[in-house]
Amino acid sequence: MTDELVNRIDASLEKDEAQLKEDLPGLLDEIAGQERSLIADNPEVFSRVVGRMEAIDIESFYADEPEAADQFQDLLWTGVNLLVENEPSIQEQITTDIVANFEADDCPMAGHLQVDASEETVTGGAGLADDPDLVLTGPADTLTALITGGTDPIQGFMTQEYELDGSVQKGTQLASVMGEITDSVPNQHAAD
Repeated sequence: MTDELVNRIDASLEKDEAQLKEDLPGLLDEIAGQERSLIADNPEVFSRVVGRMEAIDIESFYADEPEAADQFQDLLWTGVNLLVENEPSIQEQITTDIVANFEADDCPMAGHLQVDASEETVTGGAGLADDPDLVLTGPADTLTALITGGTDPIQGFMTQEYELDGSVQKGTQLASVMGEITDSVPNQHAAD
């Protein structure tokens, strides 16, 4: 990952929403295949990206740039995976295998996650998994906020911000894992 690319990412994050959305497809194309090294070497950049994306209208981003939005989702899940690898408190919550799909009801956003108890990992990405244990459905902004820490998974479910279909037991276990991830995602707002 070059310093030049990191500098371009930083410069884009300073732009208004319209300009950022215009820059994102090219930046995400450039990042593709290097997500892990970008996040591992520059966790503060990842934190700023997550913080900035919380302010973007994810529904319109998916409508306007579905390929770039899927690339962003892959970048986000790479960050979650690295976070889980480095946080024993999250690993302690991983007690069962869970496959879940995320499906937005307001745009073409679709993603998946897999919790692997034996490996103590949480992986995910764009596209749906076959035979999920759970399906989470709701607005794209809410589903993204579940991953980035902007929405508490239990509170969001209780206030019907999203729907959950599948085993209540697996849903409760997923909520514990996602709650710990939510608590551990670097919060850009805290730095503001």
